[in-house]
Amino acid sequence: MTERYILQFPRGIVITIFPHDMSEFHQYKFWDDFRAQIKKSFSDYTKETNPEYIVEDKLSFINLIRELNFNVSGKQIVNEHIREEFDDKNEVYLEDISDTNSIEEMIDEGLSRYKKDWNRWSGDKHVDEMVCALVADAIKTVMEYSELEIKSAKHREE
Repeated sequence: MTERYILQFPRGIVITIFPHDMSEFHQYKFWDDFRAQIKKSFSDYTKETNPEYIVEDKLSFINLIRELNFNVSGKQIVNEHIREEFDDKNEVYLEDISDTNSIEEMIDEGLSRYKKDWNRWSGDKHVDEMVCALVADAIKTVMEYSELEIKSAKHREE
């Protein structure tokens, strides 16, 4: 099976990255289409929002990009820890996973995932460079989205 990475953006935008074939990212059409998707996604995201809150919407949308791509679920971290214990010992005892050292390790893992940088998203330097470019472009597109565009979209709906 071909190695691939999935980068997610709000409202269902998904970019599949194949490390051994990133030629599509070197085409203007890809970037124009990507920006149009992000712009539409943000427009839909702000559809019911008062234009006075555009800055808050922009920041929330940008935060969603991070949340979609860096899973910091406490439940997942605990389950991974239990799985590791089981894989190591073929058994799991509550006292092994509930001692303060284990709990501290799980908290540290959650914080580490939360603070992870985009340039270390996949572990593949070439993929991470592309991910940084995509995320930066999405942020730029959202930040350039103007209040005027929001008012214009709302006016067309009326």
